[in-house]
Amino acid sequence: MTDSPSQWAHSGLTCRDLTERVSEYLDDNISILTKVRIGLHLASCAHCRTYVQQIDLVSSVLNSLPNLYPPPMNRLRLHQQFATRYSD
Repeated sequence: MTDSPSQWAHSGLTCRDLTERVSEYLDDNISILTKVRIGLHLASCAHCRTYVQQIDLVSSVLNSLPNLYPPPMNRLRLHQQFATRYSD
């Protein structure tokens, strides 16, 4: 490898590759090699850095929301209505 940033920062990943793996990356559910390749891509791509930050923010906000479930009677009623409507 050369000392040129454009050479050493090139990870071989496209922006599309990164977007397909962003959830796994943020969940830390990828191999170390893929993590390094994504890190290299992010070092050289401002658009993908912004995208990853946005996805991380949305994920954090969604995870901070309380889990709301309908009361059991409403769930039963909804289930019955659904079953009746789509049983044909």
